Amino acid sequence: MIIISIGNEILYGKTINTNASFIADQLYGLGIEVQKVITIGDHQEQILETLTAAFLETDFVVMTGGLGPTKDDITKQVICDYFHVEQVINEKVVADIKKMFERRGFKLNEINRLQASMPVGSIPLTNKNGTAPGIWIEKDQKFFVAMPGVPFEMKPIVTDEMIPMLKERYPFQNCIVHKELITAGIGESALSELIESWELALPKHITLAYLPAPGKLMLRLTGRSVKGSENQLHSELKEQIKQLKKIAGNYIISDQSENLEEVIGKILIRKKGKLAVAESCTGGYLAHLITSVPGSSQYFEGGLVSYSNEVKHAILNVRELNLKKHGAVSEFVVNDMAINTMGLFDVDYTIAISGIAGPSGGTPEKPVGTVWIAVANPMKVVAEKFSFGTEGGREVIIQRAARAALYMFYKLLQA
Repeated sequence: MIIISIGNEILYGKTINTNASFIADQLYGLGIEVQKVITIGDHQEQILETLTAAFLETDFVVMTGGLGPTKDDITKQVICDYFHVEQVINEKVVADIKKMFERRGFKLNEINRLQASMPVGSIPLTNKNGTAPGIWIEKDQKFFVAMPGVPFEMKPIVTDEMIPMLKERYPFQNCIVHKELITAGIGESALSELIESWELALPKHITLAYLPAPGKLMLRLTGRSVKGSENQLHSELKEQIKQLKKIAGNYIISDQSENLEEVIGKILIRKKGKLAVAESCTGGYLAHLITSVPGSSQYFEGGLVSYSNEVKHAILNVRELNLKKHGAVSEFVVNDMAINTMGLFDVDYTIAISGIAGPSGGTPEKPVGTVWIAVANPMKVVAEKFSFGTEGGREVIIQRAARAALYMFYKLLQA
């Protein structure tokens, strides 16, 4: 199976191709593995050549992009050229587009009506969020799906139209099961060394992938088997995870495919605890991670970006002596920030961060990447110094600092 993504904006780096990963993940659930992902520009000859070459390798191709109403959206005509068919207006699609325009208070014009033009013999896949329907074609033992490239239009077409049709029409013989574990507090190489003997002993039909990101590391176990043996495969994966936890359980945060901020949220809800944060170098990124979890208003009271020393002193009551003697990036200052934020927001827990994200501002004593983090509850304050280096630049330092702060807070909650 091959995915073809069309769009100059992807090649220019202006848009990240999230469509291919989403489609691949959905197909994996049916036991379909992607052989290749190809990204090309909006060029008629290139699209035709790529489609032709793809069908020489596989009989199943999914394509996204180039189905809109503008002149650079040429995919539909290329599809017709490849399958040697004409385009005709599909009246059902016209009616769907008309209803959408009426709901929005617009009138259907000729350009929008042409969006209902479909290759002869194709089946339209309903687009609930746009005017360009998906296209389903089966011809000459080839199976082809084309969809718009806009993610919020494409995703419902995949989940509500393409996947159900695949399940109905094709009895797939394989099953693929993923199990994801979130780890923290250990680097990729160190974890690999720790679990090496376990990993080498995995059976051939179960594989392990390391999926690192700044400040966190995901492990993905993938099991492959024949259809009908899903229960046995789930049991095998469960046993492998049990063995893994015996070796690296101190670093495994969750085996439920959830982020650390989600795990922390569940703990705070269970404890009925309230959290506030005080950030400097992370500039609100920590608060962003916490509030990205639905329902975070149950436990997150708020945060303060105390970027300047004046704000740290005037609002957070950080002692001026500590600022002058030790500097903003110090254990003394983050301790003050954490303790005083607890009173300012009247909460049970706080996290405080102060550091040098760069690219300038470092000194020989405190180079760029130096970050102090403190976490606190009414009984204790724990502070730690981190040296994140300069690799990846300012953005990566900020991400690593926020993730490290969440892990420190997680350990405080576990104590």
